[in-house]
Amino acid sequence: MNQASRSAALLTAVLALSPALVAQPAAAAGSPPLVIGSDVLQVRTGAEFPYVVDYTDRATGAVLGGRATPLDTVVLNGRAYRAEGIATADGTAVRYALSFPESPELDGVRIDARIAVEGSEVTFRIDRITDTDAFRVGTLEIPGHNLLSVRGDEPGAAVTAARVDPDKNGQGDTFTQVTDATPADSAPQASAYALVNTGRLAAAIETNSVQDTAGSENTRIKRQAVRTGGTTEVGVWSGQWTYRAAGSTATEELPWARIAVTGDRNADGTVDWQDGAIAFRDIGVKPKGANETPERVVAHIPFNFASYASNPFLKSLDNVKRVSLATDGLGQLAILKGYAQEGHDSAHPDYGGHYNTRAGGVADLNSLVKAGRKWGASFGVHVNTTEAYPEARNFSEQLADPKAKGWDWLGQSYYIDQRRDLTSGDVAKRFQQLRDETDPNLKFLYIDVYYSHGWQAEKLQSVLRGQGWQLGTEWADKLERSSLWSHWANEPGYGGDNLRGINSQVIRFIRNGEKDVWIDNPLLGSANIKEWEGWGNGKDWNAFYATIWNRNLPAKFLQKQKITRWTDHEVRLTGGVRVTDASGTRRVYVGDDKVQDGGTYLLPWTATKAYHFNPGGGTTTWPLPAAWQSDREVTLYRLTDQGRVKAAELPVHDGKSPSPPTRDSRTSSTATRRPPSRTRTSAKAGTWPTPASTPAPWTPGGPTGPPPCSATPPASTRP
Repeated sequence: MNQASRSAALLTAVLALSPALVAQPAAAAGSPPLVIGSDVLQVRTGAEFPYVVDYTDRATGAVLGGRATPLDTVVLNGRAYRAEGIATADGTAVRYALSFPESPELDGVRIDARIAVEGSEVTFRIDRITDTDAFRVGTLEIPGHNLLSVRGDEPGAAVTAARVDPDKNGQGDTFTQVTDATPADSAPQASAYALVNTGRLAAAIETNSVQDTAGSENTRIKRQAVRTGGTTEVGVWSGQWTYRAAGSTATEELPWARIAVTGDRNADGTVDWQDGAIAFRDIGVKPKGANETPERVVAHIPFNFASYASNPFLKSLDNVKRVSLATDGLGQLAILKGYAQEGHDSAHPDYGGHYNTRAGGVADLNSLVKAGRKWGASFGVHVNTTEAYPEARNFSEQLADPKAKGWDWLGQSYYIDQRRDLTSGDVAKRFQQLRDETDPNLKFLYIDVYYSHGWQAEKLQSVLRGQGWQLGTEWADKLERSSLWSHWANEPGYGGDNLRGINSQVIRFIRNGEKDVWIDNPLLGSANIKEWEGWGNGKDWNAFYATIWNRNLPAKFLQKQKITRWTDHEVRLTGGVRVTDASGTRRVYVGDDKVQDGGTYLLPWTATKAYHFNPGGGTTTWPLPAAWQSDREVTLYRLTDQGRVKAAELPVHDGKSPSPPTRDSRTSSTATRRPPSRTRTSAKAGTWPTPASTPAPWTPGGPTGPPPCSATPPASTRP
């Protein structure tokens, strides 16, 4: 089709004038783009159809591409339809009314859409879908929508895509430098995340896309390289949206996609994917409870199984107290395996109303959960939405298929019809019963053996988020929008490496502090569990305790900040924090102050507390947090499971303080500064400020040794 005939086929845009609208020329077929803007961006959009032509940064004049050629096609329920529309523009938004007069079966079907700009962010949103009894809209797509694009003739052009991939030895990221020679894609490529950049601007895209049926999380974003004008252009757009799932009479959240445009966000003198990743945080969907992840230093699993209540709920409360005392109050997530009926893997899916009476029943469960809050613990329970057991009170042949056998341990389970369970509202009612019967500090659901993706997974997440639940999973690639913690990532000896944890550098750059779902990284590390309450026959308190100091606290210290720059041997984070292994030894700095050297550290944890650990024992000297440097001394506490014990008063010289020699390599300690009427605590294991000793290189899961200590300056040190 030539340009003239294509223009004639395009939609007619009509500008409705009112005092609230900024006048723009009435658009006829083939009209130039409409223009909207903010104080940061000028955005040109399609005159007849809701697409973005380009974005211009007002400060620099730099331009980032969208879709360069007209578009008029919407795919509904898997079939392409040509749309005609009316556009109404004001200064910051364009609204489109789309209809389908060429398709009799779509008589009465209408889509109202909008493109709006605010600051450096642009949103495409469908405000209303009007359908009919004769044609119900199920899924919606706009192929080639190209909300972002870069070309090979633009300096620095690149596209970065990230797939949710749990294989420890895999690679979820694709980094493509777009040049004139970049080959075209025969079909669109899919991923969960995508970023684009030129040498001057970078951008991120987020969307609420969800396919009705999908085999992975990697359907949200589409991209395709095409040849045009002697070069290659790569366009990026949202994947399919599900408005009404198969088998459901209910409608879902209306479709949207957001774009964040940025320049050199991390001020390193270069615009690249990492600037786009930082911008993504401004528009990205954040998992419920993500802000609690950095504080959950100690995850553990009290285990009851096969009618043997080895960890009654009130005993678990004693253990929560013990962990709190032994760590000077570090945050905990206690995941109860076996809270229901006869214990672990019994009576699923009776989430409420069928509690483990041998462990104390719902009364003791609530006592544990409520009292545990005082000790810095939040709680979760192990549940299953995939399999049902015949002893469950909710079991029926409508719930589960008696011919579809699942796990057979203490008894045969059967696979749940998850779509019917969702569309009927039954699964929501069962979880609501648990919510209604338990204290709000029971806030986390560990969803075991979950396999589904697409609408079934998204709908389950939506239901549970609406009830206030935080989520975790067995495998890191499941329920990715919501999962804060995955079992196989946190217990490296459990399960196979093909499902170990998220391997994407891009996703970890964006979300490092939000989740514990990662494979190990030599710079960032990762938190782990080493059980002592029966799970996996784990009974070794000392191994559990050593893991806190060798692995978890260093990883969690970094999770308190956001990554801003990541190179081969250094990660920089907010708060002036950086971690490097350029010397061959892993070291962590806050500003110019070294706070970790190999496995030895003095990590400032709060304004009043820092933790010290030295796996080799001995004496070390460390710079104190800036607010402490005018103090004359700090108080060092050794940590025990009966609470902290004062060990020494340490002098401060030139803003530094030495730790005394550690006689017992299994001793933990904390150091605290105490100005008048306040107490600051920091923990140490083995040493604190250290003038001697060469620590061994730190590796994830590395050396075991002296547990930590804490120190505080006495109240009298300040006038």
